[in-house]
Amino acid sequence: MHQSGIAFHVHHDSLGEFCYDLDERLGYINSIKPEGERKLRKVLLKIIPDELLPDTPLKTRYDKTRAAYDKARAAYYKASAAYDEATAAYDKAWAAYDKTRAACDKAWAAYLSSIDIDALHQQICHPNCPWDGRSIFSKGTSLSVFEEVS
Repeated sequence: MHQSGIAFHVHHDSLGEFCYDLDERLGYINSIKPEGERKLRKVLLKIIPDELLPDTPLKTRYDKTRAAYDKARAAYYKASAAYDEATAAYDKAWAAYDKTRAACDKAWAAYLSSIDIDALHQQICHPNCPWDGRSIFSKGTSLSVFEEVS
C-alpha cells in the first residue's frame, strides 16, 4: 500500500498539498528533477500524519471524496491494464493482418500477371474504348469517345 495524504513540499512552489503516492513522487524526483535539487526536495517532502490534521466537517467531506477518488483511481488503473492488454492484442492482430495482406497482394499480383489482360479487355470492353494504356480520358470525358471515327 502506498503512503499518501496531505504533505509539505510536494512541489517547490507549494507548501501543503495532496500527495497520492510518496514513493512514486520520490522516484520522480530521483529520475526527473535536477540532481542539485534532489536532496533538498527529498528532505523537505513529508506526509502530515492524519492525527495532526484538525477533525472538522470539511475533513469528513474530504475523507468521503477521497474514498471515492481512491475507488475511481483503482478502477482507472484496472481499466488501463485492460486497455494495455487489448492494445497488445490489437497490435498482434494488426501484424497478422498486415502479413497476410502482403501475402494476398503478392498472390494477386502473380495471378494477375498470369492473365492476358489486354486480350481480355479487347474481348469484354466497348469496341471504341478510349483506354490508351494510361487513362480512359485520353480522348476526353464525353460519351462521344465511343463514336467510331472513320
